[in-house]
Amino acid sequence: MKPIKIEKIVRHGKNGKGTIMKLGLGDINLGDERFRTSYFFPLDPFVRSLKRVGLVSPPVVCIRDGSYVLVTGWKRVLACREISLSPLIVLEAEEKPDLEMFLLAFFENLATREFGLAEKAEVVRRLEGFGETAEAVVRSYLPLLDLPADRAVRDLLIKLSRTGDDVKKFIRSRNPPLPVVRPLLELISEEQAFLVPWLLMLGRNKQRELLEDLEEIEARDRTGLQELLASPGIREALVSSSLPAVQRSERLRAFLREKRFPLYSSWRESFEKARRGLGWPEDIGLAPSPFFEGEDLTVEFSFRSREEFLERLGRLEALASKKDFAGLFVFRASREGK
Repeated sequence: MKPIKIEKIVRHGKNGKGTIMKLGLGDINLGDERFRTSYFFPLDPFVRSLKRVGLVSPPVVCIRDGSYVLVTGWKRVLACREISLSPLIVLEAEEKPDLEMFLLAFFENLATREFGLAEKAEVVRRLEGFGETAEAVVRSYLPLLDLPADRAVRDLLIKLSRTGDDVKKFIRSRNPPLPVVRPLLELISEEQAFLVPWLLMLGRNKQRELLEDLEEIEARDRTGLQELLASPGIREALVSSSLPAVQRSERLRAFLREKRFPLYSSWRESFEKARRGLGWPEDIGLAPSPFFEGEDLTVEFSFRSREEFLERLGRLEALASKKDFAGLFVFRASREGK
């Protein structure tokens, strides 16, 4: 990639800052989005700024096919349209190829803000659309976007740039990391559209868990999401009006976890049943090792005096004397093949 002197792209006028001109909103062809990378953003912050201090930083335009198109300043101009602020003070860029114009916008934004993941995908797609090779994108641009110089990352971003608006809105609103996005992009568009509303109900770790579980199940069982959802109980739970959306999302997550790890789910169910049968107190924690990988159980409680300490030990001793106590170790017998 040859270094580009951005100052030569903007035509200099008497003030040394470029050709300044006024354009009405109707004079700018907003249907031409060739240099745009940002979508699905809230306009309220920009509208408040415009109402308070006006348009401080002029957008940059250039002429394409006989009309003015935006090079930089999409958020500002769309906010101006929102409040019918017209005409606008703009800078007209000198005639240059599309790639150089896009780099003007790219480096200006790179210096003033951070790109979200969906925007990074659009940047990669535009660069290649304007003639940069995939190798140049990987080598020269991904590091500028704080991404590894890896062809697989480039391929993932291209795939993201071609997904539907629902997925892009989800990524714009949550900005999940690449490991979360990757399994989502492997799904067909109908599956993506179905999952996004449920993913929005979950935190980042649970989003990742759900998608990884689904990916593993589909690869192992060679079954799609629609077939999985035909299983008894899960379809009814997802459409149930008696359950809040968050609970339905948790049901879906738990269902996929059980499908991926049936033995683990069986152990977990038996463990919880044994704990309830013992009447285990809520103020004393009891947890198995993660995924029952080990045979240890962990007991945790707090106390503020010797008396409280002894009282909790007394309750634990009473629990240990019950014949059902061995039920907490049901997974051990299963693991040993008994």
